[in-house]
Amino acid sequence: MDFQLSKEQKKRVAQAREFALAEIAPYAAQWDEEEHIPRKQIQKYADAGYFGMAFPIQYGGRGLSALDAILVIEEIARHCAISGRLIVDHNFGAAVTILNFGTEEQRQRVLPTICTGKTLMSIGMTEPNAGSALTELTTSAIEDEDDYIINGTKHWITGAGEREYTLLYARFNNVSGPKGIGAILIHRDMPGFEYAGRIPSLGVRGVQEGILKFDNMRVPKNNLVVPAGSAFGNLMSAYNGQRVGASAVALGIAQGAFDFARDYADQREQFGHRVTDFQAIQFKLADMAIGLDAARYLIYRAAANADSAITDRYESSVAKVFASEMAIRVTSEAIQLCGAHGYSRRLPLERMFRDARCFTLAGGTAEMQRIGIAVSILGRTIPQHK
Repeated sequence: MDFQLSKEQKKRVAQAREFALAEIAPYAAQWDEEEHIPRKQIQKYADAGYFGMAFPIQYGGRGLSALDAILVIEEIARHCAISGRLIVDHNFGAAVTILNFGTEEQRQRVLPTICTGKTLMSIGMTEPNAGSALTELTTSAIEDEDDYIINGTKHWITGAGEREYTLLYARFNNVSGPKGIGAILIHRDMPGFEYAGRIPSLGVRGVQEGILKFDNMRVPKNNLVVPAGSAFGNLMSAYNGQRVGASAVALGIAQGAFDFARDYADQREQFGHRVTDFQAIQFKLADMAIGLDAARYLIYRAAANADSAITDRYESSVAKVFASEMAIRVTSEAIQLCGAHGYSRRLPLERMFRDARCFTLAGGTAEMQRIGIAVSILGRTIPQHK
C-alpha cells in the first residue's frame, strides 16, 4: 500500500488547514464554552465543499474518495473536534445509508440538500435500553395504509432538535430480533415528532446530544430507506464509515494536542535547559508520535479500501479502537508535558482531553468493536452472555 499522498490530496489538506486557521481555530474555545456552534458557521463548511465529499456529483457531491474526506476531517479536527464531527456526520453514516440503500427518488430529494447545507441529518439508533444491544430496540413502526406509524423514544441522538432529518432505526410491524429492524427517514416538522431535551456532555459540547420522542408520528412509506428483513447487515455496514470518520476526529484532536505540547515544551525552560532537552520528555514525545502514526495508517487503510464510502467492518473497528484509545493517552500526556498550565483552561489541552474521551463510546464502544474484531478473526458469530 502506498502511503504517499498525491499532489491533489496534499493541496486539499493545505486548503483545509488554511480554512481551519481562518474560520475555525479562533472560535473553537467559544463554541465549547457556549456549547453551541452557529448554523451560519456550519453553512461555511458546506460552502467550502466539505459535505458530501465522497458523494457522486449527480447528487451534489464532489466525487472524491473516502480517503480524501478523511484527510479533510483529520485536518479540521486538529483545530476543533466539534467541526470535525459535524463534517463526519455529513459525509458518512445516515447520508451514506441513503446513498447506498435508498431509492433513487430519496437520493435526488435528500442528498443535494445535505451537500449544500440546506438540511442537516442525524442518525437515530440509540434508545434508553438499546445502545450496544441495538437489536433490542423498541421504537416501533407499524404499517397503516400508505404510512408507518412511529412510537418510541431515542436518546443520545447527535444533533437532536437542531437537524431537519433523522434516519430512524425502528422495529417494523412488531417483528422480533434483527430481522424486524429497518430504517426510515423522518423530518422534525412531522406531527408527533418531539425534541425532549438535551443531554449535557463532557466534551464535543458544540454538537448537541439529545432525546427524541415519537407519538403516533405518521411517516409516508416512500420514506422507507432500508426495509426490515435481511437488511440489518446493510444498516450496520453503512455505519462503518462513520466509525472511520470518528477515528479521524480522534486522530486530529490528538495530533493538535501533540503539536501544541511539543512546541510549548520546546520553548519552556526549567533548571537552565529547555524541557525537551530531558530524556524523559523525549521518550514521551516519541511514544506519542508512534501512537499517532500507527492510528493514522490504520485509518487511512480503512478509508482507502472503502467502496462508495462503506468501509470494511474489521478495518473500521481496528482503526476506531486504536485511534480512540490513543487520543485519550496522547491528550493526557500533552497536559502532563505542559504541567499546571496544561491543566488550566487558558490552554486548549483540557478541551482536547475532554473531546477525545468521547470516541471510545460514540459510534460503538471500544468493547463492542473488540467483539466485532473477534468475530472477524474467528469467522463466526459469538454469543454474548449477560
